[in-house]
Amino acid sequence: MKDIIIAVADVYMEKVLEALLHRVPQSSGTATYTYDIIRNPGHDSGSYNDSHELLRPFITQYKFALVLFDLEGCGAEHNKTREEISKDVGDLLNKNGWENRNEVIVIEPELENWMWIDNHHVADAIGWEDNESLYQWARNGGHIKNDKSKPDRPKETLEKALRVSRTPKSAAIYKKIAGNVSYKKCTDESFLQLISKLQEWFPAV
Repeated sequence: MKDIIIAVADVYMEKVLEALLHRVPQSSGTATYTYDIIRNPGHDSGSYNDSHELLRPFITQYKFALVLFDLEGCGAEHNKTREEISKDVGDLLNKNGWENRNEVIVIEPELENWMWIDNHHVADAIGWEDNESLYQWARNGGHIKNDKSKPDRPKETLEKALRVSRTPKSAAIYKKIAGNVSYKKCTDESFLQLISKLQEWFPAV
């Protein structure tokens, strides 16, 4: 039996996790673990509505199930909180074979919030060559408010930065960022939830 089956909403999440998960044991003091990643064909809305069905075939093959998707685009973002949406999906998983062995991570507003860390590796990954630093550009342009460390619209801001640097958007860029940037400075609640759950499931021996 393998350790974790991970259902994600798209290829961007898949590549981020591929780069990130092998770093966690050394960086965050967990035991090693095995995992497989699958994509939900319904993307964020499918992840909210049918993750329990997508993961049903794997109940006896994995110890744990992990679901990740964006708040924006899931279909419930206008009338429910991130925590309520996570609970909805978790309740369905609990009732469908994954009781007490699942975690649902809803990223608010979207995955790109994980990418915005003030680190030269982020600028390098998107080919940023302006004399003004990437973060200073984002602040001067009003994308990052003075009292915050991340843009209010992380996806749109990253896509604009890619256009400025004339770099085509690709999942490889996300994977490069996740594979090189120290995540110790990441303050995103959903990211911290992921690390905390891995530490709980796989404590260092």
